Amino acid sequence: MGESAEKDAGGNKKLPPIGDFMVAQINAHFKNKGMEATVKYIDPSYVIRSVAANSDDAYYCHTLAASVVHGAMAGFTGFSVGMVNNHNVLIPIPALVAKSPRKLAPTGRTWGRVLSITGQPSPEISK
Repeated sequence: MGESAEKDAGGNKKLPPIGDFMVAQINAHFKNKGMEATVKYIDPSYVIRSVAANSDDAYYCHTLAASVVHGAMAGFTGFSVGMVNNHNVLIPIPALVAKSPRKLAPTGRTWGRVLSITGQPSPEISK
């Protein structure tokens, strides 16, 4: 990504824009594979909050990010992180969606479209 010569108000070097970099890398990857990809990037700084983050927000985001990294480095997949009873925990995705009122049928049209668009193989479903 390179280094930026710009500095913020505190004198720290500004980081290059990661979103634009990731979009370019993903598009280049799929182009090299001879596949078409549509990547939509929305700068989250305008969407996430309407007020400035405070120290509690910064700490919470840091601990969530650390939990994600620890889970991934431990080899876990298919999880999210969250605060449960004042503890950061790894939560399996199936447990998160088990009681959701919205269900996605694995043999339905929507999931079929996802598989088709992403080029994933259709898994054999046993009855």
